[in-house]
Amino acid sequence: MQILVFSDNRKAKDYFRISRRSEHFSLPGFFPCRDLKAALKTVPPGSIIYLDLQGLPEKEMAAALRLLAKKDHISYGLLDPGGRISDVAELFQQGASDYAGKPVLKEGITLKRLNRVCRYLLRSGRDADSMRLAANTAQSALPDAGGSWENVVSGGEYFFYFMFVELDGKEEMVKSYGRDNLDIALDSFRSFIERSLKSFGGRIWIWSRFGGIVLFPFHRGPRSPIEGIYRMVLFKHLYDIEESLFPHFISFRVALHLGKTIYDNRNTGNIVSEPLNAVFHLGQQFAQAGNTYVSEDVLPFIPAVFKNFFLDSGVFEGRKIFRMRRPLHSGGGA
Repeated sequence: MQILVFSDNRKAKDYFRISRRSEHFSLPGFFPCRDLKAALKTVPPGSIIYLDLQGLPEKEMAAALRLLAKKDHISYGLLDPGGRISDVAELFQQGASDYAGKPVLKEGITLKRLNRVCRYLLRSGRDADSMRLAANTAQSALPDAGGSWENVVSGGEYFFYFMFVELDGKEEMVKSYGRDNLDIALDSFRSFIERSLKSFGGRIWIWSRFGGIVLFPFHRGPRSPIEGIYRMVLFKHLYDIEESLFPHFISFRVALHLGKTIYDNRNTGNIVSEPLNAVFHLGQQFAQAGNTYVSEDVLPFIPAVFKNFFLDSGVFEGRKIFRMRRPLHSGGGA
């Protein structure tokens, strides 16, 4: 996410304390206030703009605030070391997403604060991550898969839904089952996953016995991966009864994330991908047994009919996470 700071104040750079190792935010770019109007014509959606009010003439400040309030595709905050704003609430009513007065600026704008700004945008329906994704999809010179595997070429870079899925209790299975019997049962589970998601564009990309990663070329239309995952969860009990080779009902956890990666259909072990790492971490370190989770990047693209089935589950690695309600027949209620 781009952070653009417009300031005529030499101290402005000292206000921002963001590590170069940040995965989600770029280091701030600093520009003179006179460049704001021209920059707003080209700034990518999903960016966060900070305007420093220090030294800005009254008329120019008023004009800049009116201009920012009209731009729905970006989020903006104000740096106000001199306390020039008397009604902070009015700023937020006009679309501001952050305000930093003298006490805040003394501590600095940190990564933690920017994460809070993003969560505020999500709650208020102005999700910065979804705006960023829309901007990248529209403006990127990279090829887009258009929701179809026919358009995906090995070595190309595309937007995908990344789905992590893994059986729960794998350590106990290794101890309890013979190797050959376990491998046959695991093959059956993989076939169930593959068959359940194929008609929704899902294709197994990485697999390691108990689970792996399924990719879906990004699209906004019907046959959403969410629909496929929901059907898969609902039909799990039919699989348990009619097909499974395990001696008991299985449990698995699912995580869904959205991002861009280079697609390689051969050397998957050498892939370096931030969204791939993110969904692995979400599935292995955050997800609880038998549950399905989506990141906030996915939330704006969930079909409206399914949105009420997702509950706020907290924040993990700087992203808001939502858990899908469990079917009542799973024995756990919501």
